[in-house]
Amino acid sequence: MPRMREGWPSLTALAVAVARGIGTAPDQIDPVAAELVPPPLGRALSWVASPGRSAAVRNALRVATLGLVDHVSLRSAAIDDALERALAAADARQVVVLGAGLDGRAWRLQTLREVTVFEVDHPATQAGKRRRVAGRTPLAADVRFVAVDFERDDLGQRLAEHGHELDRRTVWIWEGVTPYLHPPAIEATLAAVSSRSAVASRLLVTYSVPTLVPWDVPVLPELTEALFAVLGEPLHGAMTTDALAARAADHGFTILEDTCDRDWARSHTGSARMATLFSSERLAVAEKAP
Repeated sequence: MPRMREGWPSLTALAVAVARGIGTAPDQIDPVAAELVPPPLGRALSWVASPGRSAAVRNALRVATLGLVDHVSLRSAAIDDALERALAAADARQVVVLGAGLDGRAWRLQTLREVTVFEVDHPATQAGKRRRVAGRTPLAADVRFVAVDFERDDLGQRLAEHGHELDRRTVWIWEGVTPYLHPPAIEATLAAVSSRSAVASRLLVTYSVPTLVPWDVPVLPELTEALFAVLGEPLHGAMTTDALAARAADHGFTILEDTCDRDWARSHTGSARMATLFSSERLAVAEKAP
């Protein structure tokens, strides 16, 4: 798992929130992001998002982040769409966000107005987030914070303690987490998800394929992994598309779709080409079989 500091988000959670707060276009800005990050960053995001701000500023930041803004914006939009479809298809009234980080969906999506959202994350990340959202009313019907260390705690037990109902369909969002988990933690989480999923529940999970960079440049993959390790967020959980499908099947889930930046860019504002550095990450949508 990413290294945690008490009351602070992980570096990846912070980077993702900043990228969402910048957005690829004014209508793609996450309006909650500026409130979730530390105040200096929040003020900077509010300045970038202010009406009349030149598009050149946003475009410069898209380039400066090496495409992270585009990748995160496209990924978030794709998951939002998949979530809306899943809620309708499953008639679900429970959403569990695994490794929620600084996710703001419970405070920004009208589609959650009749849904109970369970935010599952490491206690250190949750501590700061709970302080920052204390004065904001969620759009979701209810938000319940479930503190879990994925490497050590029993996810199913913790969810049960917070009122998650076994006999009701659930949509699970597992965004930007699996690359940082060891395989046993991925397996344990999938087992817990499966055990608490009624038939037709859906799992929206992002994962990274083993080819972390798309260019055949000597030692570049090793340097990329070393960089994450230096940042205190080493990569452990990359897997092939076939491996993910097999793992999902082992836990009773059938893959309905598996997409990437290029697919997301067909429906949302953002450049898959600019996000090439992050093209190893994909989104799979799976359904719990009878």
